[in-house]
Amino acid sequence: MTEQFFEDIAEGHVEESDEFIADRTEMITYAAANDPWPIHMDEAFATETVFGDITASFGYVVSLFFRAVHTLPVNRDSRRDAFLGALEWERVRFRKAVLPDDRLRVRMTIVSKQLGRKGDRGTVKSSWEIVNQDDEVVVALEMVALYRTRGGGAQPGDHT
Repeated sequence: MTEQFFEDIAEGHVEESDEFIADRTEMITYAAANDPWPIHMDEAFATETVFGDITASFGYVVSLFFRAVHTLPVNRDSRRDAFLGALEWERVRFRKAVLPDDRLRVRMTIVSKQLGRKGDRGTVKSSWEIVNQDDEVVVALEMVALYRTRGGGAQPGDHT
């Protein structure tokens, strides 16, 4: 197992996660506990909407996003010690509803990176897409994350 540091991250690099299913029961259970709008949990109501079925709450979609992120090759094949945390989620865009039984995966592209002032850490900007079985982007966002450099001593919670 190798550790991926800031220096190892290449601009333009693309990875895709394993596929996850939007499970109807999980969607309704999540919505009942956290986001109880009828469109997320009332099947009779939802069939009369333009979607024709319940739609996943964004919170549920985010939970699938995090499941998927942990299956990216870099997270399976490397220690993640150099990743210190996300600093920002930017430009979150909802492109298409997530419906029961949608098969989703996450596609991540490294957009840019910048070494911090102290040289012990850097920020990485990446583009993230949640894509369905028809290769349609359902959610898109940009993330800025903090990584240690090879000689860096930055600790979680430290900022550039």
